[in-house]
Amino acid sequence: MILCLNLNAAIDKTILVDSFGLDKIHRSEKVVALAGGKGCNVARALKKMGKTPVVSGWVGGFAGKFIEDELNKEGIATDFIETGLESRTCTSILDQENQTMTEIYEKGETVPVEKIEELEAHFREIVGNYRAITLSGSLPSGVPSDIYARLIQISRAAGVPTYLDSSKNALQDGIAAQPFLVKPNEEEISVLLDEKPGSSTRELAIATQTIASRYTTTVVLSLGERGALISDGERVIQAQPPKVDAVSAVGSGDSMVAGFVAAFSDNMDLEEAIKSGVAAGTANTLTLGAGQFSMEDFEAIRKQIVLKTLI
Repeated sequence: MILCLNLNAAIDKTILVDSFGLDKIHRSEKVVALAGGKGCNVARALKKMGKTPVVSGWVGGFAGKFIEDELNKEGIATDFIETGLESRTCTSILDQENQTMTEIYEKGETVPVEKIEELEAHFREIVGNYRAITLSGSLPSGVPSDIYARLIQISRAAGVPTYLDSSKNALQDGIAAQPFLVKPNEEEISVLLDEKPGSSTRELAIATQTIASRYTTTVVLSLGERGALISDGERVIQAQPPKVDAVSAVGSGDSMVAGFVAAFSDNMDLEEAIKSGVAAGTANTLTLGAGQFSMEDFEAIRKQIVLKTLI
């Protein structure tokens, strides 16, 4: 089993409209509501790849029940801590005509101190039951920025690899605890370097290697449709996926994390794990909804990924 921590769970609602604009009435072409948050997306993608994910974190209220029920309907097990507070809803407005995405993310309620302590104590009890732990997304109000770092330290002591995908202080604190793998984007890599690297592939490759070496971890720098740069501290590999007719990029980074987790859980080497991660992230763009890619698309894309060692 793989534990997917989703500390800031949400209902993810995607609304399709034509020609979105401000101060206008829009009638949706389609609405998709899913149990959301990055950890839920990772779990959904892992299930697609034949793994057994379990989602944990905090939920509450009507939205919390919807999140838990929807995951269970999808065959994804949950192990949430109930807060009694309403979970948030995040809305994405996809303009098909102009190919734009407008996103509104609710902040969510403040998590009580006792619920933070309850989750950490529960995590300590169950961590040894899992082959890997994913820690994804932003933190709810009231949760200290070092929560991921503390959970990574607990996991390291138990010999369980962790995969971190977060931002700002949670990312900075978390990577210092040396997760097995971390997946920043171009904006987040500047936070880890304390400076903005150049935009060329060579400069980004050096930045990726620097972070991997500094924190003794594997760094996956996501570059969107340009693929990714991956470093284990000794080398940097560029992964270029084939061009596809993307529908929506929502959840593609989460699917990429799932691809890496699934591959490493199957004892694949770094090159095969890279292909798995980038293929999952790219396949996710072909359908509406996070982690909803087909395995046919995944396998077809995986075969077309080009790897190049840069350093």
